[in-house]
Amino acid sequence: LLCLRMVELEAVKVEQYIRGLAKSIRGDVTSSQPATINGAVRLAYQLAGQLIQDKADEATEGEKRKGESNREGRGDNRHEHNRRQNQRR
Repeated sequence: LLCLRMVELEAVKVEQYIRGLAKSIRGDVTSSQPATINGAVRLAYQLAGQLIQDKADEATEGEKRKGESNREGRGDNRHEHNRRQNQRR
């Protein structure tokens, strides 16, 4: 009886932990059906790390695109400005 009770308590801990996770991670952790709280925590930690890395990569890509278009625009303006300066001389 003691073993069954311990397993039930562990399952309750896992269930409660999963309920507190972000929605984007919750489904993946639930579908893996971790047997222990440690397994659930490890998986959630890995998934959160991947999610953070993916978001950072997306932000970096967005900044690169913005920077490229800004540089091109600034370069064209400088060229026009220099050409006007040369024409005045």
